[in-house]
Amino acid sequence: MLLDAHQLGRRQTGNETYVRELLRGLREVDQLAITAAIETGVERTGVLAPPVATRRVPANGFARLASLTLLARQLRPDVVHAIYFLPVLTGRPTVLTIHDISYERHPEFFSWKELLRNRAMIRGSARRATRIITVSEASRNDLIELYGVEPSRVSVVYNGVGPQFRPGPAGPVRPAFDGSRPLRVLAVGTLQERKNLVRLLDAVRLIAPEIAVTLRIVGPDGYQAAAIRARLAGAADTEILGWVDDEHLADEYRRADVLVYPSIYEGFGLPVVEAMACGTPVITSTGGSLPEVAGDAALIVDPLDVEAIAHAIRRVATEPVLAAELAARGLVRASDFSWDRAATEHARIYAEVAA
Repeated sequence: MLLDAHQLGRRQTGNETYVRELLRGLREVDQLAITAAIETGVERTGVLAPPVATRRVPANGFARLASLTLLARQLRPDVVHAIYFLPVLTGRPTVLTIHDISYERHPEFFSWKELLRNRAMIRGSARRATRIITVSEASRNDLIELYGVEPSRVSVVYNGVGPQFRPGPAGPVRPAFDGSRPLRVLAVGTLQERKNLVRLLDAVRLIAPEIAVTLRIVGPDGYQAAAIRARLAGAADTEILGWVDDEHLADEYRRADVLVYPSIYEGFGLPVVEAMACGTPVITSTGGSLPEVAGDAALIVDPLDVEAIAHAIRRVATEPVLAAELAARGLVRASDFSWDRAATEHARIYAEVAA
């Protein structure tokens, strides 16, 4: 199997996590030979050690796809697995992962270049792929509705939760917030308009007269990040940390009193289940797949309603029984998501496609 693993080393949050954890799980699948195509200059990691073979490809998108085509013709793998963009003329059965097509639901959050590229190349890739994997029923429905993909060609394989995301040494039961210190609110995600961080800040300001809050934002810069930073600049008790590795991210989840993930649209929303696995109460939104992923283990709000976001934060701060219930339900819900299970499902799909 030839896997397009160019996201490794890019600090692309969910996209990179998916490829890294998929490789980690596939390494344990018997009789599966894996070649990972990684970008030139990317440092080798543990998931790229034997039995995974590696080939270097250019960072440029079109050059990378051309290199993947040549690799497929040279290696003749049973299956070529690409992410979003499928190389052409491989002559091999193909699996394509499309996490979401959020640019179709909310084009306002993307540059015109991204829209042109995605609408042409991802739509075309979806039509050519032997099988499509996506990460939620919401994303599957979008592909069927908006791109006319035959339902039989789209399989849902949920993302997992890495072992580093777990409660702290004291265990899953955390002390109730009692107002003796500021409420620690955490937001995780790429700094872009779709993540709805400005409305989150407005919600924090609404409750600030009655409850002291510190807001920590973790994630790399995305489209129009400078404008978002400018709107967040100077906000009292707000800190933008940028990208952090998974170990530090797990620490952030464990220190937080609540994760607020009010994204306007998501294909999955890894921070929701990662925070749950750490025993952290979660507030999320109705955007895309988020109610599907969160189940009954989170407070779910309209992402455009600042007062609703503020009310949910206020409830977590002032209702200790609710906060404890959310934490307990979250731990149970997070256990439903496994990267090992996801890898096994991918291997099953590879075998079906190869046959």
